[in-house]
Amino acid sequence: MGGAMCAVLLLLLGCAASKPIAPAETAPAGPYRIGTGDTLEIVVWHETQLSGPVQVRPDGMITVALIGDIAAAGSTPEKLADDIKQGLVRYVDSPNVSVKVVASGRRFFIIGNVRAPGSYELRPEQTFLQALAVAGGFTEFASRGSVRIIRAGKAPLEPDYKAIVRGTAADIPLEPNDTIVVP
Repeated sequence: MGGAMCAVLLLLLGCAASKPIAPAETAPAGPYRIGTGDTLEIVVWHETQLSGPVQVRPDGMITVALIGDIAAAGSTPEKLADDIKQGLVRYVDSPNVSVKVVASGRRFFIIGNVRAPGSYELRPEQTFLQALAVAGGFTEFASRGSVRIIRAGKAPLEPDYKAIVRGTAADIPLEPNDTIVVP
């Protein structure tokens, strides 16, 4: 009996000493960076002909009346407003410019055995588990152990769904244009 108690005690001490894997810490969210496909609302105060919606082209540029093409992708809305203001100063006295992101062009895709496969808007700091929730979760035929995240130019990621749910593995932050494949 004494040997069995020692074995149980050692087992409990061993379990207490092991630490679960902590989820990866995420960096604090910085200012929003404009991306290709985003729709922007440009307002030049008292200049309706220079104001209106524009979409960021795949080359990262937008076209602004009087200025022409200007780089938008990678910039913050505030920085882009300042760039437009600097371009307009030759044509407009003291231009007051604001830029607002009205629709994000950032998407992720989820295909296979989920309840609602499709293309979805990628929210800031959205993760693999959150994407599964948006798509309605797994169907009864899903192979949870064979899920892959296809990311352009990189090796596929193989998230361990059960470990993520248990909290022993970090959830995976999604990137624009990721495709989650659920066989």
